[in-house]
Amino acid sequence: MKRIVLTVCAAALLAGAAFFAGCKEENDHDHEWNAGEITKQATYTQSGEKLYACKACGQTRKEAVEKLTFTADVTVKAGESISAAVKSAEDGDFILVKAGTYKEQLVVENKEVFIIGEGTVVVGGPEDYSTMKNLVKPAAESKNYAALGLFVGSKALVENISFTADPDKANIPYLTGENVYCGVASVDCALTLNYVKIKEITYPERPSGIQNGRGLFAAAEQKDKSLTVRYSEISGFNKTGVVVRAGVSELVFDGNTVLGAGQQARNCQNGLQIECDKAEIKNNTIKNLVYSKEDEWKHASWGVLVYGAGEKGVKISANKFDYVDNGVYIVVNGSTELGENEYKNLYEEGYSHYETPKEGEEQAS
Repeated sequence: MKRIVLTVCAAALLAGAAFFAGCKEENDHDHEWNAGEITKQATYTQSGEKLYACKACGQTRKEAVEKLTFTADVTVKAGESISAAVKSAEDGDFILVKAGTYKEQLVVENKEVFIIGEGTVVVGGPEDYSTMKNLVKPAAESKNYAALGLFVGSKALVENISFTADPDKANIPYLTGENVYCGVASVDCALTLNYVKIKEITYPERPSGIQNGRGLFAAAEQKDKSLTVRYSEISGFNKTGVVVRAGVSELVFDGNTVLGAGQQARNCQNGLQIECDKAEIKNNTIKNLVYSKEDEWKHASWGVLVYGAGEKGVKISANKFDYVDNGVYIVVNGSTELGENEYKNLYEEGYSHYETPKEGEEQAS
């Protein structure tokens, strides 16, 4: 009997149907499927995906993984305060945030909470950005840190929420000199971000050389404080998309988009700057990081900048680098594993990977 091949639409896949790839008549047998591999994590707002392979012929099939379920302990509506709900919540509470724009700084301190957005949820910061709470010189930093989303000493999950700043409010001394300005800052926190957007962390004038304007910053002095970011977008930053300091125990950065400003002469932008003990950076798109100042090193922007890797190592694989000066720069190669990545539109051919700077050139900053 000939095998009938079915084409399954995306809607059926999400409904739980399986998709079979590479089915041929010569492989007409009862398949013995392996245990399968999760290729996309299920979250509280989106289903996931699992890939199975036949042990005999290698044919594959995909199955949808149902999204996680939860019951809201607290519901926040437009016009109310997310931070106030967090402050009054019990450890382990799920906070459901209804669609709307919330003119506040989201602060989570010493709490274990799950914050889930429903529809389009935007955290835009307070009316006066100089009133934002800051972190006082976290983890050996030289300055204080202020952010639209501030997570301190907590264990938190945030999903389907956009941290979108108003650049016209940011060009003030509080955020251009007194503090380092971020979209989200995590200190001594085990933080997970799923389907989060961090946007427009910049200044209307974007002063040349300013080291401020970071999308996401994480540091830790306590043990076992991790950062997990999946299926998120970080764009419109002034300096660096993601900075993860050495004290963070582990970084998982999977399936995200990091989008720089494109060709510009104000800063040598970097997509990710990694210093943590262990990291897995995979399946990301990192693009538009080009430094064009004529009187300085012209290829000083990096997709991933590894300043140090701990004993547990950093793995970088299956990422797409497009229109960046350089792909991966490993300054201190403690234990970095560089897998297969895609590189397009680099400064010059061959600028996909450096382990040390060229003789006579300074290291990127």
